[in-house]
Amino acid sequence: MLKTYLILAACVLLTACAQSLSVANKETFNAPKTGVVGVFRQPIGFCSGGYKQQIKLGGERVVAKPTWTSAQDNLFSAYIAPGQADFSEYRYGCGNILTTLTPREKHGVVIPQNGFCKITISFLKGDELFSQNDSLLQEFFAKEKVAVPFEDMPYCETY
Repeated sequence: MLKTYLILAACVLLTACAQSLSVANKETFNAPKTGVVGVFRQPIGFCSGGYKQQIKLGGERVVAKPTWTSAQDNLFSAYIAPGQADFSEYRYGCGNILTTLTPREKHGVVIPQNGFCKITISFLKGDELFSQNDSLLQEFFAKEKVAVPFEDMPYCETY
């Protein structure tokens, strides 16, 4: 019984460390806050095993795909400090196995000195890791009722 409580407590702590922002709330975007809003794409049929899928961007663990969805594309958001935000890992689970992928080369986005930027991150075969996918991002900005108009948020610079 104690083991069950310890596992539950660990899950709660891990969840608390990687929450998405309330993008429909204007206060989320008030100065001096900076960060990123984007869409994360994963291959269809990719196993998630009931775990959240997470990326590490700029040292922040970001939920890229919530546990409760089977959707291929998902909105993600996070407060991230201005400057270069390295994309340093992608974590997912399948069954009882958690897997962490780390890029061989340095990739990332540049978070603006003021405000937020938008980007698409894709693990689909043939896609670039980072892209400016207008139609996909516009769809998710509308669907999730992002409090900042699509046209007012710049694209993240990438490296």
